[in-house]
Amino acid sequence: MNRLKDTGIKTLKLFAENKMTVYSGNATLFIITAAFPFIMLIISIVNMLPGYSPKDVADIFFKILPDLDSLKELILAMVVNLKNQSGGLLASAAALTTLWSASAGVAAIQTGLNGLEGSQPGKGMINIIKRLLFTLALILLIPALLIFEVLGESIKDIITGIMEKLGLESIELRLSSILNFGNLVIILTAFLVILLLYAYLPVKRHTLKSQIPGTLFCGIGWIVFTELFAFFVPRFYHASSLYGSLAALFLALLWIRVIIMILFIGGALNKALEEDSDNI
Repeated sequence: MNRLKDTGIKTLKLFAENKMTVYSGNATLFIITAAFPFIMLIISIVNMLPGYSPKDVADIFFKILPDLDSLKELILAMVVNLKNQSGGLLASAAALTTLWSASAGVAAIQTGLNGLEGSQPGKGMINIIKRLLFTLALILLIPALLIFEVLGESIKDIITGIMEKLGLESIELRLSSILNFGNLVIILTAFLVILLLYAYLPVKRHTLKSQIPGTLFCGIGWIVFTELFAFFVPRFYHASSLYGSLAALFLALLWIRVIIMILFIGGALNKALEEDSDNI
């Protein structure tokens, strides 16, 4: 218990000493500005897939955002509006410029993780290529999740169909309530993305195993805070009817800021545990 307490104190000390709240603010700003080109590139790819629409893209974002109507309306409106601007984007030279703009959010997170390590920002070509590849992977991830959701539902239908033929209706009903491939895949994907961010995005590389504790903390913290945010905001925040979409933007900024702080606390936890293991 004392060791757990010491690790927690050391984690918070690393977070505070390296001014991670400042990095969190900077990352929030850059993520918001990068959101438009990021979503535009995603929609350009989704437009090439048969049977998918911008609404499907918005549904993916809804699964990781707080369950608030004002935020959902803001995201859906942004996705629909950007659809008209994304036609033929991938076939033009503007795609490279858009990709560069979309990487601003990843670059801000990279700078924060480097600051936590006490490393230089890393402005070399290797680091630029690294964050561009991370951004491109995230852009391609959304269409991949859309396709996998359909495959997941097909797998679920096959399993439940077999159960029905075998006369195992009770088990089939329980399976239908438990098996939610879409949410499961998104949770596992988010875990993998956070793990790769911690391990490979900073200048100093880490092993995947050493970054698991911080990844678990970040994932659990993300889920808990998002649920609390969705529960308390409608009860204590009544400005949405007065300020409309501006209130939704403020809520999005607040949520992203705290999530980035949780991400950096997870990074500080990994660093604290790494230092403890080196001292043993």
